[in-house]
Amino acid sequence: MLAKRLFEALRAAGDFDVFEPQSLSIVCFRYAPAHLRGDTDATDVANRAILERIQLGGRIFLSGTTFENEFWLRACIVNPGATVDDVESIIGVIRTAATA
Repeated sequence: MLAKRLFEALRAAGDFDVFEPQSLSIVCFRYAPAHLRGDTDATDVANRAILERIQLGGRIFLSGTTFENEFWLRACIVNPGATVDDVESIIGVIRTAATA
């Protein structure tokens, strides 16, 4: 349920690409604001940097994966203590990391 909530929030946000179909507890996505759209290499670089900042920040944990030679962020929500607020905070954490 929480992964589906994250999937829907990312899809509605407008500055993310979301990998479909979303399954079980895993959501794969890319931060892709207008200035990065169409430039796969720049989007990959940006998302790799975002992942590094997030992992060093310690607030949330994401991993990365590659689909069809594109780098994607990956959230796997398995913590039984996770809440809707936790999931909804992910978008803000990513946007903050993108501008750091």
